[in-house]
Amino acid sequence: MDAIKGLLSPLTSASSNAISDTVKLVVIGGTVETARRMTVSAWNGFVDSFFLTAHFSQEDYPYDWLMHWLSKQPAWGRSREFDITTRSLSRHGLTQSTSGDLEDEEEGTDQPLDGRRKRKADFAPDANTTHTIYYRGHWLRITRTRRTIDWGTCSELKISVVARNNDILKKLVLEAKREYEKDAEHRVHIFMADTSYGCWRWNGARHKRPMSSIVLEPGVKDMILADCKDFLCSEDWYAERGIPFRRGYLLHGVPGSGKTSLIHSLAGELGLDIYVVSLSSKGMSDNMLSTLMGNVPSRCILLLEDLDAAFTRGISRDEKSTGTPTGSSSSSSSSSSKSKDSDSDDGSTLSLSGLLNSLDGVAAAEGRLLFATTNHIERLDPALSRPGRMDVWVNFKHATKWQAEGIFKCFFPVKNSEAASSGSDPENAEKLAMSKRKRSTHVVPLLSEEEISELSKRFADAIPENELSVAALQGYLLKNKTRPRECVDEVAAWVISEREMRAKLKKEKEEV
Repeated sequence: MDAIKGLLSPLTSASSNAISDTVKLVVIGGTVETARRMTVSAWNGFVDSFFLTAHFSQEDYPYDWLMHWLSKQPAWGRSREFDITTRSLSRHGLTQSTSGDLEDEEEGTDQPLDGRRKRKADFAPDANTTHTIYYRGHWLRITRTRRTIDWGTCSELKISVVARNNDILKKLVLEAKREYEKDAEHRVHIFMADTSYGCWRWNGARHKRPMSSIVLEPGVKDMILADCKDFLCSEDWYAERGIPFRRGYLLHGVPGSGKTSLIHSLAGELGLDIYVVSLSSKGMSDNMLSTLMGNVPSRCILLLEDLDAAFTRGISRDEKSTGTPTGSSSSSSSSSSKSKDSDSDDGSTLSLSGLLNSLDGVAAAEGRLLFATTNHIERLDPALSRPGRMDVWVNFKHATKWQAEGIFKCFFPVKNSEAASSGSDPENAEKLAMSKRKRSTHVVPLLSEEEISELSKRFADAIPENELSVAALQGYLLKNKTRPRECVDEVAAWVISEREMRAKLKKEKEEV
């Protein structure tokens, strides 16, 4: 019996030791798990109380503000992970330079090389990496990511900070906004309607065009500008009288008379973006237009180009056109089937009633300046051009002698203007003029104010009244931008050649 107990005692002690070890492991494991859960709970409580996170999508303006602000931060250029690219402008049209950019130390990047501008190597921080930037006593953790959407990829920006409230993030966004607007004050942003996805796509940023470069009949330009400014500051006045806060401008007249140029210049003067809609584009429908109009910002210029061609296909734009589709109703069955195929390929099902509802219906956007251009006002339905939809009409004609003189003065610099811009010292004025001429690839001779005045009058006398378009005059001056005197001497011969060319084209068109 004692022998049996001697044999079992090691097994019993081993079993009790195993149970004891198991219990210890369970206790230790439970303690660790409890500590982990308590730590996670405490961390979540800390994050909820002190850790703030803001998200910015590339589809909205604040993303551009923050990216422009980040490009000026030294820590952004010292990223350990980056993409090396070449670019001239960023997505929003502003040049971004970081401390990581590589520039040629021997020559400036703006110097042309074999007719092309030299490229600058850009070190852009890679996506999906986190950067830490110190800002106003707080450490910001910034992460840029990319996600795939229907129309491509979309970048997002996530900024996290430890703070009791979101005041630090508000200050950051406002500062970035101010810096962005300061650097973008000389540009106009253009957005195009995307009928594939019912949204607006950024199409580039253009330099502002000074109002002085627009030469219209006396008083017309000032009248439109004053009317736009008065409208933009009259929101309360409209609300008190129950009038929809909308304003429409119809610019009609001959092609190449400066309608679009005026809109571009007005956008720069008023500090507004331009949203362009092509009503005859593929996929345009009543619902699509309504969606686009509902997403238009309150302060912008909405441009409807060639309004007379919105509901017809294949029409001629000459003065004899009736605005109906080409081809007769008695055409053969084969031509009829081709016409149907053409209509289906066009894909535009926009109706007049759909356009009218989008312009001033219940869901129409307010606070925007609507500009519509047309070369044939007689083709427009009266319901479309009535007051309330198109409040101001401006007729653009062929160039007058007064306009020809003004356009000539815009093209060629005056020596006195250089002196006035550099002070009363003639020596400084001459140095400034020489430096500008060296930087320019086109050397334009500086003429005195008296000579420019004389040349512009001679140029205007040679231009027939209301016969040539403003675009034609500008094209001629562009070809002679470094030859002001020769330009005036040869303008009479150019007018004759223009008349002969138009007569030839008219004859060929009549024969067809």
